[in-house]
Amino acid sequence: MALEIAVDKSGKPLDVGSGVSRAVDILQGSDDPETQVATLRLLASQGQTKEATKAADAAAKLLASNKPEVIAEAARTLGCLGDSAAKFVDHVAAVLRWQDRSVRLASVEALARFGKKAARHASKLVKVATDPDVNDEELKIAAITAIGLVGGDVAQVPKVAALLADPSPHVQGAACVALTSLGPHGEDRAADIALKLNDESTRGSAAAAMARLPAGCITPHVKALVSKGISDADSQTRAAALQALGKVQPSRVLSDGGNLILECLQHQQPGVRACAAMCLAQVGEEARPHADAVAQLLQDQEEDLSWLPLQLGGAQGREPVSRRKPRCAALLALGGMCAQDHTEAAVELLEDSDWEVRHSAAEAMRGLCSSDDSELIERVAALLDDDTYPVRAQACSVLGALLATNQADRLSEMLNDKSETVRFEAADALGKMGESASTYAYEVANLLLSDSSGRVRGAAAKALGKMGESGRPYASLVAIFIQDMDISSAREACIALGSMGDSGRAYAEEIEQMKQVRPELAGAANEALSLLGVKAGPPKALEASGGK
Repeated sequence: MALEIAVDKSGKPLDVGSGVSRAVDILQGSDDPETQVATLRLLASQGQTKEATKAADAAAKLLASNKPEVIAEAARTLGCLGDSAAKFVDHVAAVLRWQDRSVRLASVEALARFGKKAARHASKLVKVATDPDVNDEELKIAAITAIGLVGGDVAQVPKVAALLADPSPHVQGAACVALTSLGPHGEDRAADIALKLNDESTRGSAAAAMARLPAGCITPHVKALVSKGISDADSQTRAAALQALGKVQPSRVLSDGGNLILECLQHQQPGVRACAAMCLAQVGEEARPHADAVAQLLQDQEEDLSWLPLQLGGAQGREPVSRRKPRCAALLALGGMCAQDHTEAAVELLEDSDWEVRHSAAEAMRGLCSSDDSELIERVAALLDDDTYPVRAQACSVLGALLATNQADRLSEMLNDKSETVRFEAADALGKMGESASTYAYEVANLLLSDSSGRVRGAAAKALGKMGESGRPYASLVAIFIQDMDISSAREACIALGSMGDSGRAYAEEIEQMKQVRPELAGAANEALSLLGVKAGPPKALEASGGK
C-alpha cells in the first residue's frame, strides 16, 4: 500500500515513506536541490513498483540538472528502478563525462544495475577504469565490477587484463573477476588470473574468478588451487577454491593435487582440514584409496570459527558444516567414496552428542548403507525421533534414497511433524518408494489438503503421482492444486496428473488451460500432457493418443 508524503511549506519531504505518485508530483513542483535529492532517494527505495515507469521519467529529467548532487541521485535512482528505467541507459552513460566524483560513481553503479542492457557502454566503463588521471580506487573498482556485470567483447579484454598489473591489489582482484565475464577471450587469461593465487592480497578474488571459469581453464591450475586456495586462512577463499576444483575431472584432481590434499588433511587449521576432506568427497569413489587418511578426522572435534566475524558483520551467512568441522567433512567424504570399510566408525557417530555430526553421519549412510542392510537402516530410522529437526529431515531423506520400504510406516508418521522441512522430506521419501508405499496414499492426500506449506503440498502431489493405482483415486484432489497460488505446488500437481493415466487424462483440458492462464506453468503442463499421451492444442480440441 502506498504511503503519503508529509511535506513542509517548501515542499520538502518530512517522511521518507511515501507513494510514488506523490513523490513525482513533488519532483515536478520543486527546484530545491535538497528536496529533489530527498525525493529521489524515496523513489529509489520504492524499487520496481507499478508506477516505476512514471518515477523513471521524472528522475531522468533531473539528469539535466546543473547540481552534481541531484544528477548523482537521479542516476542512482534510475539504476534502482531497473528495467523500468532501462530506456534511459544512454542518458545515464552520458553523465560519465562529468568530472565530479559522485556523479561518475553514481553513473557507473547505475550502469552496473542495468546489466546486459548497458553492454554497449562497456567501452566507456573501461575508459573510466583505465584512465591514468583517475586516482580514485573506489571509482576504478566500481567501473571494473560494472564491466563484469554489463559484459563486453574482445575489445575490452586487453585493457581489463592490463589492470592485473595495477598497483592496487583491490583493483587487480576486481579485474580477475571481470575477465571471467568477457567471454572466451577473457577466459584465455586464466593463467594470468591463476598467478594472482600466489599473492595473499589477491588470492580471494583470484579463487572466486577461477570458480567462474569452465573446467578446461581450471584444470592446469589444480596444484595452485590446492596449495594456495584450499590451504588459505580465509574461509571464502577456501570455498571458492573448492568450488573450482569441483569442476575438474576427479582423476586430474588426484593426479595433480592428491598429495597436496593429503597434506592439507593434517593442516593446523580445522577449516583447511575440512575443505581437504571435501575435495576428496567431490572426487568420489576414485578417492577411496585415501579413505584411511580421511577416517582419521573422525576423531577430530575442532571447529573453524574464522568465518564468524564476517557473519556477525552481515558480510556472509553461516559457514556450511562441511567446511568448518573436519569430522563432518570426513563423514561426507567417506560416504561419497562409498568407503564401506569405515562404515562401523561412521555408524557410531549417528548417536554423537553434536547434532551436526549426527546429520552428517546420516548423510554418509547414502554411500555406506544398502537397502537390504536392515540393521543399518534401523539405526538411521532411530534418528526420526531426534530432537533436532534437520536430523529428522535428513533421516527421512536418507530412508527414501535407500528405498527403505520397511520404514514406510514410520515415514507416514513424520507427515505430521511440526517441522515443514521434515514433512517435505517424509512425503518426498514416500514418493520415491512409489507403489511400495501406496498403503499410505490416504495420509499423503490428507497432507496435500491440509498443509499450509506450498513446498510440502507439492511434495505430496508428486508422491501421489508415483503411487500407481493407489494414488489415482486422488486425481480430482490433485487437479484442484494445479491452481495453487504456490508455483512449486501447482507445478508438481500438473506433473503428478500426468502420471495418473486415465484418471489424470480426465483433466487434460484443465492442464492445457493452465498454459494460458499461468504461463509459468507451461513447461510442467507440457510435460504432463506428454506423459498422458495427449497432443497439446487449444482447449476443447485435445486429442488422446492412447498413452497410459
